[in-house]
Amino acid sequence: MARGDISAIEMVERTLARIHRLNPRLNAFLHVLDEAAREGARRAEERRARGATLGPLFGVPFTVKDLILTKDAPTTAGSRIFGDGLHSDTDAPVVARLRNAGAILVGKTHLHEVALGITNVNEHYGPARNPWDRDRVTGGSSGGSAAAVAAGLGYASIGTDTRGSIRIPAACCGVTGIKPTTRLVQTEGVLPLSTTLDHVGPLARSVEDAALMLGLVSGGRTIPAQYQEALGRRVEGLRIGLCDYHLRDLDPEVARAVEEAGKRLARSGVVLCSVEMPELDDALQDSYVIGGAEAVAHHDADLQSQPASFGPRLRERLEAGYRLTAVDYVRAQRGRRRVIEAFDRTFREVDALLGATVPVTAAPIGSESVSVNGRSESIIDAYLRLTAPQSMGGVPALSLPCGFSNEGLPIGLQLMADRHREDLLFTLGSEYQRTTDWHQRRPPVDD
Repeated sequence: MARGDISAIEMVERTLARIHRLNPRLNAFLHVLDEAAREGARRAEERRARGATLGPLFGVPFTVKDLILTKDAPTTAGSRIFGDGLHSDTDAPVVARLRNAGAILVGKTHLHEVALGITNVNEHYGPARNPWDRDRVTGGSSGGSAAAVAAGLGYASIGTDTRGSIRIPAACCGVTGIKPTTRLVQTEGVLPLSTTLDHVGPLARSVEDAALMLGLVSGGRTIPAQYQEALGRRVEGLRIGLCDYHLRDLDPEVARAVEEAGKRLARSGVVLCSVEMPELDDALQDSYVIGGAEAVAHHDADLQSQPASFGPRLRERLEAGYRLTAVDYVRAQRGRRRVIEAFDRTFREVDALLGATVPVTAAPIGSESVSVNGRSESIIDAYLRLTAPQSMGGVPALSLPCGFSNEGLPIGLQLMADRHREDLLFTLGSEYQRTTDWHQRRPPVDD
C-alpha cells in the first residue's frame, strides 16, 4: 500500500466483492458499508495524491462488531430492541482511532443478541456460520468478527469480551484474539452488557496484527514501542505456569494440541512449572451472578416496556437476573476479589499462564450440550469455564490457534499474563507463531 503497488480503492473493491460472494454462506455481517467504504477509499487516495502522511493502516479494510457505535451505519446489538438500529453522529473512540490510522470500515459484524451468548445463534438474524464447517457455530458473542477475519472479509475486527466473547470465537474460527487488561481500551460508544466485566479488543490473523490493532485502539497513533519490542524479544527464561484449572476436562485432541504447544515453547527456552489456583473453581458461577445482575439492570427498562422485542430465549436468560439478590451479587464480588488476589499471587511466581481457550472444538449449530471425555456438559458452561476467570480478574488473555482436530476444526491456545503485561503475551505468542503455521491456515470457503 505504501509503495502504491495496490490502491486503497482496489483493496476495498476486492474486499467488498469477497464479502458479497461469501457472506451469504457465512452470515458474518449485519451491515455491509459499500458506499461509505468506497468513499473512504477515494478520500484515502486523495490524501496520498496530496503527499499527506499515511497512517499505519492506510487503506486497510476492517470490521467492527455491531455493538459499537458508528456514524455511517446503525447499531443493532443483534437485537430488535432498537428497531432498525441506533443512529449516531459520531464513531466510538475505538473506531475513530482506526480511521485516523487510515483503516477503512467495510462492515459491522454479526453477534449473539445483545452480546449475551457464546454460540452466535441469533434468534432474529440466524446463526453466524463457521468458515471451517458451515454447520458449526462460530463461538460468540463476537462470532461474526471471527468468521470475517478467518474468511478474509477484512483484515481485522474489533469485538467485545465480557466472559470470553473475543477468545471463544477466535478459538472456534482459528484466528488470534486478545482480551486486554480491564479498561485498557475505552468502552465509550460500546453498548454495555456487564459494565464491570466488558472489554474491547481486536481479532486478527496473527499476533503481530493483534498487537498493532491493540496499540492503536488503546490510544496510540502508532504501535507502542513496548509492543514492537515485544514482538522480537527472546523468550528464554520466561516462567510459564501450568494450572490444572485451564488444563483439566479437555477433549483429548484439545489436550494434546495444548500440551504440544507448551512443549514447543519449552524448546524455545521457556520454563514450564506447575501452579495452583483453587480460587478459580468458583469463578464461573460468580461471573454468572455478576454478569446476570448487571445485564438485567442495563436492559430492565426495555424488558418492562417491550419484552417481545427480545428473542424469547434471550429474554428468558435476561429475566433470570431478576431472581438474583443483593446478597448474591455481593458474595460474587467477594469471589471476584479472591480471583484477583489469586492472579496477583500467581504472577509473582510466574510470568504467564498457558492453557486451553475452549475445552472442545466448535459444536454443531443448535447444540445445547457438548461431550467432554464422555461426559455431557452444557455448551454455555463448557465454552465459558476457561475464559471467565480472566475477565473476572481483569488480566489480559490471548487466544491463538495451536492445531486442528481430526475433523479439521481449529483448536485454541490461551496465554494469560498480569495486568498491563500484554507485551509478554505478544512475546510468547509471536514466538509460537514464528515456529508454527497454524495461524496461516485458511478455511475452505472458496471451494
